[in-house]
Amino acid sequence: MTTACGPRASRRAASAASLVVALAAGIALSGCASTAPGGRAQLAAPAAISSVYSTIDLNLQLAAISTQPPPCQGSQCQADKGFERQVARLGSRLSAAAHEADPELRKRIPEFRFAVAEKAENGSASNSSGSIVIYRGVRRAAMDEQVLAYLMALEMGHVIARHHDERSAAGMISSLLVHLLLAPANLARGVTFLASSAASAMGKDLVAGSDPSQRLDEADRIALDLLDRLGWSRDEVAESLAVYVKGLDDNTWSRLVRNAAERMERQAAPIDLALADVTPPTVLPPASGESATSDPPRTGPDPLPIR
Repeated sequence: MTTACGPRASRRAASAASLVVALAAGIALSGCASTAPGGRAQLAAPAAISSVYSTIDLNLQLAAISTQPPPCQGSQCQADKGFERQVARLGSRLSAAAHEADPELRKRIPEFRFAVAEKAENGSASNSSGSIVIYRGVRRAAMDEQVLAYLMALEMGHVIARHHDERSAAGMISSLLVHLLLAPANLARGVTFLASSAASAMGKDLVAGSDPSQRLDEADRIALDLLDRLGWSRDEVAESLAVYVKGLDDNTWSRLVRNAAERMERQAAPIDLALADVTPPTVLPPASGESATSDPPRTGPDPLPIR
């Protein structure tokens, strides 16, 4: 028996590997179309795959920030512990509000987990499985409790709206394109790696199906709805947030929060998250012999449509 070897065999092997990657990605992403709050169609990776992708992203994001706050001394240590307890308490209330608003959410996110990261700069991060990280630097600017609750709920909004799942799907698609386009060409490994990294970075925003401001708006709507369920109105949050952003440093996260504060100030009417179901319900006529009088209206907030 003769064995084929050499450049031609290598190209065939690379093409076969690319086909395997394409098939695997296609199977993984099949049936993953979903709808974000507001009715926007989105392509979301399966939960298990997205959890791996987004957890890696979260760890890389935290590792990229090398600045740590100086060790606490005296009463500052007590203040730090108090901040951690405050995050845990607010997180418990926000989680309960989200699961009460949509009981089906518990199947996808059984629990939200909250932690304070020892990072000197202000910021926050999350992954698709419900881990929310608040940087200790957010306390460098004076904040009311509703501001902290809003920052935590904003990250929850990204999780609930499946934005991490979108980014994971985009990363899979961009990696697939790299394998299909570059592997048959038998390019040098270094060139392939650089092209793959560039395609992955661009794909996460270009293939996700929405621009960052749109995703922020969806997360913002969910966050404000959750805070409303805890008793904080949009106007209260907007007023406190407008004061808070004045003391922030200038970084990407701060600019996003400032944009959210400015949008709240421009928005006169309260933001209602009830946008996912845009079709009015069908009202059936009363059966023969029954009164046409409808039941008394429900009291309290409507369920959060965050499926």
